[in-house]
Amino acid sequence: MGAPAKGKCSFVACIILAFTALASADTLYLKNGMFIIVTRATEKEGQIEYWVGSTKYTISKTLVTRIGPDSGPSKNLNSARHAGPAIQDLSQRDSAPTTPNTGHDKLRMPVPGGPKQNEPYWTALRSRILQGDRVNEMKLAEIELDQDARTTSNAYFLAGVTEMQAGDSGKAGAYFENGLRATPEQPNLLEWHAIALSAQGRYDDAVHELEHAINLTPDSAHLQQLLGLAQYNADHTGEAVSAWKRALELAPDPGTGAWLRKAERELEVEERSRRKQSAHFILHYQGDITSPNLQEELLATLDDGYRDLASQLGYEPSEKIIVILYTQKEFVDITEAPSWAGAINDGKLRIPIGGVTAMNLQLERILKHEVTHSFLRSLAGGRCPTWLNEGIAELMEPRTSTSYASRLSALFQERKAIPFSALEGSYTRFSDRQAQVAYAESLSGVEYLRDRYGMGEVLRMLRNIGSGAEPEIALRQSTGMDYSVFAQRVGEYLAKVGEN
Repeated sequence: MGAPAKGKCSFVACIILAFTALASADTLYLKNGMFIIVTRATEKEGQIEYWVGSTKYTISKTLVTRIGPDSGPSKNLNSARHAGPAIQDLSQRDSAPTTPNTGHDKLRMPVPGGPKQNEPYWTALRSRILQGDRVNEMKLAEIELDQDARTTSNAYFLAGVTEMQAGDSGKAGAYFENGLRATPEQPNLLEWHAIALSAQGRYDDAVHELEHAINLTPDSAHLQQLLGLAQYNADHTGEAVSAWKRALELAPDPGTGAWLRKAERELEVEERSRRKQSAHFILHYQGDITSPNLQEELLATLDDGYRDLASQLGYEPSEKIIVILYTQKEFVDITEAPSWAGAINDGKLRIPIGGVTAMNLQLERILKHEVTHSFLRSLAGGRCPTWLNEGIAELMEPRTSTSYASRLSALFQERKAIPFSALEGSYTRFSDRQAQVAYAESLSGVEYLRDRYGMGEVLRMLRNIGSGAEPEIALRQSTGMDYSVFAQRVGEYLAKVGEN
């Protein structure tokens, strides 16, 4: 998502006001004087786990004074009540399978449960193919040599599930493929393979596997729901609408209904739109709001930004990036974005273009920022924490923290900055003022990491996060710092930047 426009309030005032404009619900009161409105919160092993809507985050207990209602008595850390969602959060990092995701990710396929741990058959097979918690390739090969198709298929299925749970969809997909060679007509194995393919961004291939599974079990509402997800992510919105309508005919489901309504709104715009393609992008545009010259300038700017990012990050996404141009009203209606958002990247770049007749510096920066999110989503498997995601995107625009370094440094050193653990989730839940603070901290944190450890180490962190490591653990693996020490070092770094 693009950074917010610069507000009239001073930067220090923005910090002081951060987190104070959210609706009433359970509240985490932080020791630096700020607070976070949450759906519910509990204490676990020295951490506070809290939910905003259906999304779970964690923050160190040492940063929290108490949990209580916005205006009322405090409550014990172990007994925070469950309240309705207080604010919209679009990250959906731990969303339930039927919860629509409208954040920085594509609509994610729910991962089903694997074989039951306590069933004797699967327990015995697990002991045959695993060495510790990793798959033993030699054992798999030995099972395949026995030429027992059922056992071979189940062994590869179990190996694939193990790798999916470890965060390696590439290895998982290869195991599922081997299982399907042994027994091709297994809907469950086809479903898992489709989910692994989707996690790699191979949505058209996932569609193919799900269509095969549906041919075997045509009355499965669940498979129709997954097919709609894969089709939507593959930019086949009309086909997704048909699949979700069929799913609802088979079994009513509020999550599927929400996805359907979202897709139908988008389809109305798409049916009035045209397409142009380049080597890396598919551009949806409406002829009455974008001239031929602007269309060409947009694609050329996108391709230039793509090449630069591929060079700097040493990586390229596996599929073309979809860019959709909207009027301002369409953008707000479809994305439900906050007023400060200059664009949204929810797996598709959604850009309000009304009134723009030629490429300008601001639009160029927005495009580079949003394309960066697509690179990072692919690189980190959709798991990149927002502070790192937005910080790198700002860095690539490019932006710098120089103008506010001294003021922000003082707030970090006085421990009045927003904790990085509170910046892992989506910034769309923030007001304009709060978002300014969040973006400033994000850029400063990434600038420090780049200058102190090099961009290679930042990318290594991203890959570790994509492999399943929690962001703070990945930070510690790369730098030896937890979030608390990291914030202190960022403050010291900004003080030196402010002196220059």
